[in-house]
Amino acid sequence: MVAEPLLIEFSEEHRASVVTRMSSMAALEQGWINFTPGLDMDFPPPQRSVLASIFGARGPDVPLATWKPAGKADREPSTVGIHHSQGPKVAGRLSEAGLAIPEGWRMLQDHPKHGLVCAVPPDADLDTVLDWLLRATTSLCRFPLTGEWRALCYRAI
Repeated sequence: MVAEPLLIEFSEEHRASVVTRMSSMAALEQGWINFTPGLDMDFPPPQRSVLASIFGARGPDVPLATWKPAGKADREPSTVGIHHSQGPKVAGRLSEAGLAIPEGWRMLQDHPKHGLVCAVPPDADLDTVLDWLLRATTSLCRFPLTGEWRALCYRAI
């Protein structure tokens, strides 16, 4: 069972509260955090049809980023992921944009519908991980963003 998520609203420049939450979740080896960007609602994204969402070959128009701490005494690596609509081989596009997957990270998945997932080394700095995740997610969004973010922090109960 999963508890109601803790919501943390933050900006790209002021993310210390989220990094603190990530650190405590890493120490407990449980939970995950979903990150959603703030959209400039003067230019809202168009609505996708239900059929396009179910049968389409791409992810959501507004990317959803996720971080999960390592679990079970490091037998499950910490991971980051971005569910996006940019199609296949997004790791190459990120690299071209100056956002290559950091050295030491291992790509686990780069799928047009299910997104990009990477394993993060256990000694990775959490602020650096979050910074890359936010910048990569911003790069994959087709709509104007505000620089504000929401972190939905989940944990098992």
